[in-house]
Amino acid sequence: MVQLAARAGVTQATVSLCLSNHPRISTATRERVQALARELGYRPHPYLSSLMRARREGKPLKDQPVLALVCAYQTADRWRTHPATTIRQMREGALECAAARGYKAQEFWLHRDGMRSDRFSTMLHARGIHGLLLSPLPDDTAPPVLAWDLFSAVSLSTPFRSINVTTVSNDHYFSSMRAVEECHRHGYRRPGLILLKSHRARFFGRWEAGFATAAAMLPDTATLAPLWVDDWSDEAAIRRWRKRERPDAIVSPGADVLLPLLQRTGSRVPRDLGVVHLACPSPGHAISGVHQNGRLIGASAVELLISMIERHERGLPTQAKALMIEVSGTKDRRCGQSPEQVVRFGRASRRLAVRSRRHKPPFHIRVVPRVTVGVGRD
Repeated sequence: MVQLAARAGVTQATVSLCLSNHPRISTATRERVQALARELGYRPHPYLSSLMRARREGKPLKDQPVLALVCAYQTADRWRTHPATTIRQMREGALECAAARGYKAQEFWLHRDGMRSDRFSTMLHARGIHGLLLSPLPDDTAPPVLAWDLFSAVSLSTPFRSINVTTVSNDHYFSSMRAVEECHRHGYRRPGLILLKSHRARFFGRWEAGFATAAAMLPDTATLAPLWVDDWSDEAAIRRWRKRERPDAIVSPGADVLLPLLQRTGSRVPRDLGVVHLACPSPGHAISGVHQNGRLIGASAVELLISMIERHERGLPTQAKALMIEVSGTKDRRCGQSPEQVVRFGRASRRLAVRSRRHKPPFHIRVVPRVTVGVGRD
């Protein structure tokens, strides 16, 4: 740092502020010092940087910086009590990660006392909060109009069309693609997809796109028309669709609800019909499929948010960024593998029968979880 300060003609303190992108230093000086640092190959130590930042701001080390976890649902406790396990797990993972990183995660309700979005932003800023994690949004809801320039912000959602906020979510495309690939590998040739109509708008067709792509690429695999329903209990629509498309396996994030419905119609699962869950609530779930790992999604969002705060990245980025977490599989206790390494399709306690009537034991696939970073829109 001494050499860098000498070359730039500024003090070491100024160099430190420039490298942390502190707004107190002019943009021209920051860019000049940062360019010189890149030229010299200088890299600050992250832990020392955080310590010195706290000392410069005059904060005792015992003080915890605060992250705002913002519930955007229509009731204050909806994120905590949401019927979808994965969404509840996102909140839990965010809280756990914030505590582990020395931050205090404080929960706020976006609609408290009928508060307007601009007033909500002012309230957070007045409390000295610089980081904001936005919960998943209700169906058919646009992102809130906040004073984004005041915050480092991450949203637990797929990318938005209207704003370039940084997002973290499950990789829905990869999830359904892997489901079809495994169905094919184990004898199924007519997998069918059932989704809620709200999924199409929420995820911009990612689930059905991955499903259709995998079916088109695999040999001897029929591309069936997906079924979109308003509610999982629409038994009449599901009966008509099955009669028309004749699927030999059903892939759906609503497998828990669909299974009893299928059994009531006389289908023996998995002997007559395979069922694959796109949103297993936990490893070892009774219906095999893919586990989105909501805790990892929430924790990854907090890690990303903290890195943005420490780099003084405020406001919406010029180009949208999306972090997508790929799925892991449900656990098979009989093979001795960890939940992240094993996927089984069909019922966990029974053998899987393929349409050729050749009975096979439960099958396994090794999966190495990965993280995919995408950069979107101009």
